[in-house]
Amino acid sequence: EPPAGTATLDALGLEPGGYLLYVSRFEPENNPDRVVAAYEEAALDLPLVMVGGAPYAPRLAERVRELAGPRVLLPGPVYGEGYRELLFNCRLYIHATEVGGTHPALVEAMGAGRPVLVYDTPENREVAGAAGLPFSFEGPRRLAAVLGEVLARPGLLDELAARARARVEERYRWDDVAGSYEEMLEELC
Repeated sequence: EPPAGTATLDALGLEPGGYLLYVSRFEPENNPDRVVAAYEEAALDLPLVMVGGAPYAPRLAERVRELAGPRVLLPGPVYGEGYRELLFNCRLYIHATEVGGTHPALVEAMGAGRPVLVYDTPENREVAGAAGLPFSFEGPRRLAAVLGEVLARPGLLDELAARARARVEERYRWDDVAGSYEEMLEELC
């Protein structure tokens, strides 16, 4: 369900649908520096909001700050209603993690009906399916080109958003997930 207010957007000077969003800890395997480098290469009009922090990688956080131009916002970690505001109102969600399984932020972005760009890994492809537009890091120019192409096609953004929401409704409903675990446990016992 969409958030009720826009206090976080207002505090950051953002408009609904007027920014790109990245959410993750600033760790090497989550590629925050590569996302910022690609964004700067793309020279987009929309700001990039990089939500997260680096409790274990302060040098990487410093690198992100060094790469970031004035249109990159670094609010640090954002939780609760503020996080929901940012998620539900972004134009595009960028998921750049290399490792892990079902990343909650990716599923939440899809469930919010946001179009998603996903780093092309087997895990991310499994979660997003045809709802996510995959990209690779062949240097900042590749992601920069993908960002420019997708943002120039509002119809594609709408299609990806609809697919994302449908994918979550189909595969990530709590009742279905709990039921699957219950069936598995009954088979084991």
